[in-house]
Amino acid sequence: MQHGWTAGWVEGVAIFIAVGVIVSVTAGNNYVKEKQFQKLFQKANEDFTVVFRGNEGGTQTIPFTELLVGDVIQIESGMKVPADCIILSGTDLSADEAALTGEPEHVEKSDVNENNVAYNPSPFILSNTLIATGSGTALVCAVGTNTRSG
Repeated sequence: MQHGWTAGWVEGVAIFIAVGVIVSVTAGNNYVKEKQFQKLFQKANEDFTVVFRGNEGGTQTIPFTELLVGDVIQIESGMKVPADCIILSGTDLSADEAALTGEPEHVEKSDVNENNVAYNPSPFILSNTLIATGSGTALVCAVGTNTRSG
């Protein structure tokens, strides 16, 4: 308005172009991030675990989706638990159950044996929780939609 219609339109067009560029860049970034998220989500569903199957005591590495009730799996620190399990043996196990229960602290886990039965140990590891520390073996009790998180 100060410079008249012949010179004043430049500021309006410049603002319009700036907004268009910002919207385009933001939409492009969101699209790329969504594609990366989809790849990560797909990879998370294709994770593998070590399973003890059969009488020979041999191990197999299989995808989480092929786990069956009764399989004995190896659990390690940093692993996302693929199914509801009971600990058979373990060393210094603790699980981060915040995604499922909302508890911010790690929950100590241990197998039940004659030495610790009086202390009421927690031998259950729930699906989709994260093993914070330790390692061991666990018996698969529920898979897929039959798990507590399913």
